[in-house]
Amino acid sequence: MQQIEINKTIIRDFYRRTVANGDIDYADQIIADDYIQHSPMVKPGKAGLMEALNSMKQMPKPATSTKPFMRLIAEGDFVVTNLSFEMGGKIMVVVDLFRFQNGQVAEHWDAVQQQPETTLNGHPMMDGAVETEDFGLTLTHKKRVGDFYQRILIDRKVEFLSQYVAPDLIQHTPEIANGSDGLRQYLQQTGRFSIDHLLRIIGEGNFVVVQSDGQLDRKPVTFYDVFRLSQGKIVEMWRVTQQMP
Repeated sequence: MQQIEINKTIIRDFYRRTVANGDIDYADQIIADDYIQHSPMVKPGKAGLMEALNSMKQMPKPATSTKPFMRLIAEGDFVVTNLSFEMGGKIMVVVDLFRFQNGQVAEHWDAVQQQPETTLNGHPMMDGAVETEDFGLTLTHKKRVGDFYQRILIDRKVEFLSQYVAPDLIQHTPEIANGSDGLRQYLQQTGRFSIDHLLRIIGEGNFVVVQSDGQLDRKPVTFYDVFRLSQGKIVEMWRVTQQMP
């Protein structure tokens, strides 16, 4: 547990010191020399990341600052952030996934999606619950979400949806309406999306993050789904997708 908190602190400081204030030296300290980059928007390796951070440092800052991230979820060697930032007058929503090794960031994946002007559920992609709780239920929640993902999202056995999802599900995925009925209707749209592989599940307390890949509107994408659970059911859901090159 102590190392997890250290890893979370390193990522907090990375956003505050490097991303927000341009402290490139700090990034050089925490990024491993053999760093592996999976983001399609950044050049490979540590050199590619440092180049991107230097370019970011030269960009004009927005007139008003916001919190560097809203959600921070960590388990084992992984830390996940769910954040938003302004770029060119547009709100971009991001999931960053970091893997640590020997106290440094060794690998990174991400998804970046523009916040649409309107959503089917009426919620922005980034609002909602933030605080992590129920730490003793982490493994239970991970198993619950894993079963839901396989049975409902992959196998499409929608008739069992009520076993996993609260009727008043709060939905932040722009194209899905609120409630379990909204999710059911979305899942019944043939050909809209499919999941090919469940890549990893990361949980901390009442939050569980799933990384998977598949198809969205017949294009290959990586899905990052964030779930909040209460009393054994999914009560809130966020999704950020990244189209693969």
